[in-house]
Amino acid sequence: MGMFSFVRLHQIVCPKCGVRSDHEVQFYFGGCDLETLEVGDKITWNRHDRGEPGHRLVVTDGWGGDCPGCGGPYAPPPICDPGQFDVFIEDDVITHVQWATGEFDYERDAHPDPNSEYILLDDYPPSVKAFLNNARDNRS
Repeated sequence: MGMFSFVRLHQIVCPKCGVRSDHEVQFYFGGCDLETLEVGDKITWNRHDRGEPGHRLVVTDGWGGDCPGCGGPYAPPPICDPGQFDVFIEDDVITHVQWATGEFDYERDAHPDPNSEYILLDDYPPSVKAFLNNARDNRS
């Protein structure tokens, strides 16, 4: 796939064992110019673009490390890689990243794009929506 970007995650909690760890997750959406971003950062677009700018909400696959505590978490089939992540992007801003749950089948449901696997969403899944609402409440 060529160039990619990273999103840096700080102290994410493994849903399997509860260990907190830092991760850098590579993903193929946006400018893909080897930049390192964080949740809340706006994606840039440039000569290495993958995907399309301006979608209200997408989820794309990311690749990082497995949990240092348990080696997981393992998503149910068809996703069996403990280092796969779901990267949520709303209006070109990274809003949430989590270990893949198996909810999204990027090969089957991805937007037809030869350079990037992403799925257009109408809304966040309930678990992500609850997480985002809780995070907003804790900032207030």
